[in-house]
Amino acid sequence: MTSPVRTLALALALVWPGVARGQAPSAATDATTSARAPEGPATTASTSVGELRLEELVRSVEQRFPLILAAAQERAAAEADRMTASGGFDPSWRTTAAVIPIGGYPSQRIDTFVEQPLPWWGSSVFAGYRIGRGEFPVYDGKLATNEYGEVRAGARLNLWRDGPIDRRRANIQRAELGVDAATQGADQQRIEATRVASFRYWDWVAAGQRIAVARTWLDLALVRDEGLARRVEAGDVPAFERQENQRVILQRRAQLVSTQRALEQAAIELSLFLRAPDGSALLPEASRLPRRLPEPTPLDVARVRADEREAIERRPELKRLDAQKEQAEVERRWAENQKRPAIDLVIVGSQDLGPGDPKQAKPVLEAAVVVDIPLLNRVASGRERAAAAQVSRIEAQARLQRDRVVADVRDAASALAAAEQRADVARTEVDVARKLAEQELRRFELGEGTLLLVNLREQAALEAALRQVDAVADWQKALAAYRAATAGAASAVR
Repeated sequence: MTSPVRTLALALALVWPGVARGQAPSAATDATTSARAPEGPATTASTSVGELRLEELVRSVEQRFPLILAAAQERAAAEADRMTASGGFDPSWRTTAAVIPIGGYPSQRIDTFVEQPLPWWGSSVFAGYRIGRGEFPVYDGKLATNEYGEVRAGARLNLWRDGPIDRRRANIQRAELGVDAATQGADQQRIEATRVASFRYWDWVAAGQRIAVARTWLDLALVRDEGLARRVEAGDVPAFERQENQRVILQRRAQLVSTQRALEQAAIELSLFLRAPDGSALLPEASRLPRRLPEPTPLDVARVRADEREAIERRPELKRLDAQKEQAEVERRWAENQKRPAIDLVIVGSQDLGPGDPKQAKPVLEAAVVVDIPLLNRVASGRERAAAAQVSRIEAQARLQRDRVVADVRDAASALAAAEQRADVARTEVDVARKLAEQELRRFELGEGTLLLVNLREQAALEAALRQVDAVADWQKALAAYRAATAGAASAVR
């Protein structure tokens, strides 16, 4: 065996065991450095150093991804709605001033009071002051006060309607549940964004691995061409054998161009999730590509059922539906309460001040019961039915969503198991293809074969290596899907 062929065989033996273990060949950096995605006005190149880790990408997504920031604003809007609902218990100040300058009873009067709603049984308290000057007819004698006016205070208590629940408290409960629903919506968006970002990350890493494999095989063909040139010149092999090798060089260069384009495309897609502190998209540099794809780990099938149960408790979609159902329940309870008679107890105490009528100078305590009995109740009944229908609708959606969560976990587990098996098969295929390429190379050197057969064996080995890269990347993507399906539980995969 001549020296160039020994070099080829040694390089082949050194390169392929590393690839079979998921290692990027040593030429990975040189190969990927030449693949640069063009920078546009909305995308800047990453200036970070070192390998880009998935954890760094996830932090960038959680802190700066636009859809997650938008979901956070939905929560802020829900909190603002809660503040609005709480405003129903803000105190109010009302003042009435009236003057009758012309008439049989010229007079002036002012009535002002402050009312404070309370969060218990629809009750409220109030306090006020009024003064009436002038002449008043007998039937309006209560408008007259002593010289310094009248102070009064009282309370109102709803005993039935608006007692257990009223519109103010219902609005607050709904608003608080709205904050919970918005929070779960933000969590759902975060999980989905992290899942998609992980997919794009592993596509990018796999593209780097593929370009390294393609460059390695191109380099082997280039080295062999130098040896063949010397052998053709010496008459050791016919010229068409070198022409066959040159054909392969062109084929592998075209394949390298395709893999470089795939890397550029993957980097552009990944830049949507990799963000600078100011929120602008960062184009990851090829120099930050990891040098290897992590090895797949076995799936603990016994833990999948536990992850299913935990996913039902953790998935934000179900929690959001629960919050929406509670909102509808609050509305139903309020509408049901509105069908009841209103029995309100009102207690008022007053005291006139200053000189005037001695009878009015005595303190007054008044208690009253106000009864309001609805007759047809169509408004309240319609609202109750609508709210009950909404509760039933959300319950049906929740049942389907629970089934969907279990199906997501099972499907992700199935994809993980299949990807692990594919990776094992691909690893074995790479080993076999490498050995066949080495043996075919020895046959060619001994004059028992042709370079065409060597190239076919090497092409088969190259394609096997690419399939192994895809299989390992698919396992990582399946793992990201499993973590998303279990909302981060994933006890079956460690």
